[in-house]
Order: sequence, then structure tokens, then C-alpha cells
Amino acid sequence: MEKLTVYGLPINPMPLIRELASVSPATTSFCVSYGTRDKLGKQLDMAIELVGHDGVLLVDNGAFSAFQAGIDTMNDEEYLEGYADWANDILDRCPQAIAVFPDVIGGTAEQNAQLINETMMLFDNADRVMPIWHMNEPIHYLLHLCEDFSYVGIGSAGEYFQVGTPKWHARMTEVFAAIDAWEQASEGAYIRPRIHLMRAQSEAAKYPVDSSDSVNVAINHGRYKKTGAGHVERFAGRVNAKIQASAGAAAEHQLKRPLLDHLEGTSLRTAWLLEAAGYTLMDDAAFAIVEPLLPPQDVDAWLAAYHAADAEQRTSDVLEAA
Repeated sequence: MEKLTVYGLPINPMPLIRELASVSPATTSFCVSYGTRDKLGKQLDMAIELVGHDGVLLVDNGAFSAFQAGIDTMNDEEYLEGYADWANDILDRCPQAIAVFPDVIGGTAEQNAQLINETMMLFDNADRVMPIWHMNEPIHYLLHLCEDFSYVGIGSAGEYFQVGTPKWHARMTEVFAAIDAWEQASEGAYIRPRIHLMRAQSEAAKYPVDSSDSVNVAINHGRYKKTGAGHVERFAGRVNAKIQASAGAAAEHQLKRPLLDHLEGTSLRTAWLLEAAGYTLMDDAAFAIVEPLLPPQDVDAWLAAYHAADAEQRTSDVLEAA
């Protein structure tokens, strides 16, 4: 499966972000946090500029920083609305951006589920917002999130807060066994979402996660400064190489759930509008559609038919590759 290495920001001095971007330009991925937004400065603009075409810009809710500051992330409307406004602006400016739903540090699955339901309307495009499943929450809640969302994050919490312990690894093994069983039992009715590992990037090579983030390079690059110019690129490259050694060709769920599926949806809606206006899209058009699958009368029916045919072709491609 393909894996993305997401680098946490800010990194100082500011120009060093370009060294992070040089490791793998096409898949360059960053994480920015509402909790450190005041420290980002112009680096947020640089992240939007430098994120790879096949990368992501993860917009984190800063819940842990808020928790440490004594903010009630479930009930503080100023925090919730402020974060949503900040995230919406970034999602509007950056097509590769994916935001994180607000969550409750130390909360229950019921509280976090309630918070998702209550804050969903704060976001302009909920399809681009990712819920977090905390490892001390029930597995059945994780599977519920897998059914409803295209992206799901895994956060180390409770008795699993310390990353890399035997107990943590046992829980991760249980997690992916449950996801595999759920997907197989559905007989094709469900496709696993893209799974993001929050902050536990050091263990990402050991599990089938689509992406992982860490501020490791941003915080610790100074210890390698004495090695000379380009020390950040080399450090970040080592982190990425370890993860990529466990990666490979796109997995079936990645083919069926394109990383930036919302971009394809936007292009398809544009194609439908053009066809509805009487235009014919040729083979070399940006949308690669020769003729509509349905008469262009209903955009949702047209898109449903397109995606059904596309999913069938993707499945065929996977079977042929196997």
C-alpha cells in the first residue's frame, strides 16, 4: 500500500520548510495545528504552496493544547467556532487539505460521537473532515466511524497513550484484525477508509496505515545541524525512507477511495455542467470523459452512475494486478 509521511509544523527557521518539501515533492505532506497557529506565521502560506499534488495538508484541531490550557473542547463555542473558521479557510485555499473534527481529550466515545454530530455543520465540507478514534474507546465505535467516513484518525489515548509499548502494539494488532474482519464480512458492501496514525509516526512502518504525522523533524533537527547544509532534508529523508520501505503499490481500498476524491467530484460536477450546457468533452479534455453515462438531467444520478462504473473498473484493475 502507499503511505504518506506527514511532517508537523512549524519548523524554524521558516525557510527550512523547503527542505521538507524536497524529500518527495509529489507527495509532500504537512500538518498544521490550531493550537500553534500563532507560531505558524507565513509558514501556513508556504505549506499551502508546497504541499504535493498527491500529498495532504492535515489541519489539526489543537485539542491537546486546548486541554492543557484548560479549555473545554466540547462546550467552548469560541474554541469550536474559531477552529472551524480557521479550518474552513485553509480547506478553501488548499484542495489537498483535510481537517480533523474537534474531539475531547480524556472523553468517552459517546462524548466524541456527540461532538462530531454537533460540529459537523460548522464545516463547509464535512467529507473533508476526519474523526479521531481514541485507542481506549470501543472497537465497535471505530467500525462505526469506518462505515461513515472516508478518513479516520487513530489517536493514542488512555492506557494506550504511550506509543510503542507492548500494550500499545497489542491494541494496534487488535484494531487492524477487527477492520479486516469487518471489511471481509461485508462482502464488498464496505470499503475501509484511509487510516491516519496521529503522532505515532515512529511505528507507521509496522502497520497498514495510509499516513502518519509527527513533529519529530521540526523539534529535533537542530541536533543534526552540525552535519552541514541540507541537514533537515537528510533527517526528513531518513524518516520517510523507513516508512516507504514498508509501502508499495496502491492497495485495493486506496484505489476505491482516491486520496483526494473530493477533487475528482468537483471536476465531475464541472463536466456535468458543461455537458448539460451542450458541450461535448473529448478524449484529451481535463476530465477524460467522452460521453455522459446518463443524459445530463440530474447531476447526482449522473455522478452515481459514473462512480459505479469507475469502481467496477478499479476492482477489475486490482484483480488483474493480483
